[in-house]
Amino acid sequence: MKYYSEITKKLYDTRDALIKAEVEATKKKGDREAAAKNVTKLLEEAREAKRKANQALDDFIKKYGSFKTTLKEEDVNKEADSVWNTLSIFNADFPF
Repeated sequence: MKYYSEITKKLYDTRDALIKAEVEATKKKGDREAAAKNVTKLLEEAREAKRKANQALDDFIKKYGSFKTTLKEEDVNKEADSVWNTLSIFNADFPF
């Protein structure tokens, strides 16, 4: 007799094998969900920090007229990588 798991969508030869596979799959799913929740939290914190920085910059420019800064090449590369990484989340296909 074969046993089918609704969780893993696979057939198993024994009931014990099915239970073991379902326990592992459930644990992996829980680990993934916890990691995803952590990433979501960190992204939200980064967005909030960026929003605050932008507001501080806007306030500074309104008060003093301009803000000058120097960018290092590695900073620009990190920002460019960040943009590409963000776009890759959406599985965007680029023609170039």
